[in-house]
This record gives sequence, C-alpha cells and structure tokens, in this order.
Amino acid sequence: MIATTIGDPSGIGPEITLKALSSLTSQRSNLLIIGNLKLLEDLKYKLKIKLDLSNNVIDAFDYFKYNFGKPNKRCGTASFLQLHLASYLLKTGVIKGIVTAPVSKTALQMAGFPYDGQTEYFAYEFGVKKYGMLAWSDQVKIILVTIHKPLKDVPKLITTEKVLEKIILLSNYLKDYEKIRKPKIGVFSLNPHAFEFTCGAEDKIMKAIQKARKLGITCDGPLPADSAFLLPPHSSLLSESDGYVAMYHDQGMLPVKLLSKGGGVNATLGLPFIRTSPLHGTAFDIAGKGIADPSSMISAIKHCWKLVKTR
Repeated sequence: MIATTIGDPSGIGPEITLKALSSLTSQRSNLLIIGNLKLLEDLKYKLKIKLDLSNNVIDAFDYFKYNFGKPNKRCGTASFLQLHLASYLLKTGVIKGIVTAPVSKTALQMAGFPYDGQTEYFAYEFGVKKYGMLAWSDQVKIILVTIHKPLKDVPKLITTEKVLEKIILLSNYLKDYEKIRKPKIGVFSLNPHAFEFTCGAEDKIMKAIQKARKLGITCDGPLPADSAFLLPPHSSLLSESDGYVAMYHDQGMLPVKLLSKGGGVNATLGLPFIRTSPLHGTAFDIAGKGIADPSSMISAIKHCWKLVKTR
C-alpha cells in the first residue's frame, strides 16, 4: 500500500490526483488518497469523472469551501495536515511509500508551517540529515545540490561536503534501485564552460569529485552543463553517465522536464521510505479549469510503486 496527498486544494493537486486514480484501474486498491472525501467528490462531479472514491480516501482535514488559483491560510493548513497524517501512516507501517501532490509554500507559510518545503518536513520528522532531490525520468537522472534557493545565494551554499553527499546518494540510488552495478556519475560545474569563469565553487566541486573517486565511485567533471544534453552527432554526454549532479534547481530541472515531455518525477533520496512527487507546482493559473495534465502525477505514482517493490 502506498498513498498520495492531494496537495493544496486551490491548486491542480486534487484534479491530477483524481485523473491519475481514474487511469490506474488495476492498482487502485493499493493506493490510498490523503485529503478530504467531500472535497474530492465535489471536484469529481465538476470534472465529470466517473470514479468510486469510497474505499480510497482518508480525511486529513475537515471540508471547507475555497477559491481556486490563489494561496490562502486554510489551504496551507490542509496541506500541512495531509503531511502530518502521511508521516503517521509511514511511521506505523500502514503505507510503504508516499506521493506528494504540489503545495503552495506561500500558503504553508500563512499557516505557520516552519519548514522550507515538504522534503524538509519529512527529513525533520524522520531525523534525516543527509537527503537529496532527484529529478528522475527514463532518459536522465539528476540530483540537486541546492534546491529552492535564490541564484545569488547558490555559490556560497556549494561546499565540498554537500557535493560529495549528493554524489554518494545518487550512486547508491543507481546501484540499489536502477540495478546499475558500477554507475558513472557526471558532475556539473556551477559556471558556464566549467573553469572559464570562477566564483569560488569550482575547487570545492573538484575536491568532492576527487574524494568520490577515492571511495570507488566513477565520477567525471566538473562538466559544462550547457553541452551535456546536446543530441548526437554533435555531442552526447547523456550516454556517457548514468546520472548527474547539478548545482542548482533550474540547472537540473530544465533538462529532465524537457526530455521527459511531462512525465518526469521528483524522488527524495535518503529517507527511510519511498517518496516521489510530480515534477511541477500548483499551477494556480489553470487550477479548477479541468485542463491539468496528470502525466507527471501518474509517473510519480508508478515510480513510487516500482521503488517500493524494489526496496
């Protein structure tokens, strides 16, 4: 049994959850939805989705009325309560994995949520210090050294220890879950053209690569990220490494989102359970319109099941 939250009610999370559940007919009995039954029933009828939810939904919060498309405190509280219930179900062994639908960090902050995001919440709840966000697709796997940080702050957040930590997390994931006996890791530079421009992070990245090699990890870099994903015959580092380490959010997310064509998944490495999520946000601009694409949510659920079985 795994579960998925519905995320922020005013975003597209409830919609893509319903659409995903509707398409996953054969596995539906093994998927629990953490949210609110009446809220989902109302949305189901609005979207004209024929689906029996009676055996799949567990209420994490009381029903309330809200408006789509803008963050508010009550939706932030509902998002927090879903994570709280998910944490309890994981700790008690009721579920073996969790898929988290998109939440609004603004709404969570309005509700007094004291963490940077869902990842940080789970890390705190389970006492995990070393964890990482993996942007996953069939085509490429990229772990991020820094996640949701302003670009101006990234150079000072890059340390040898953090880069090495992410190299090890990615290497272990590729061995344990992708069943690659001796994975090859490519590590991106922070700046364009690797060492042509410097900001103090290059030596730290190089030292992390050297330390990883001493641990027996096949590691290459720092690589210029702008040429890593050129298609043949021009260049193809893509075929030379099994996974990559990116220094900041967009450097890793952009190629995965582009190559996966909407089917990418975020997986959190280092937690004592499987956690995945869609590779997009709340999409407030289209929330409530019935046009949200559930592809990434479906991929996140399927990937969670796959990892749970492998584990």
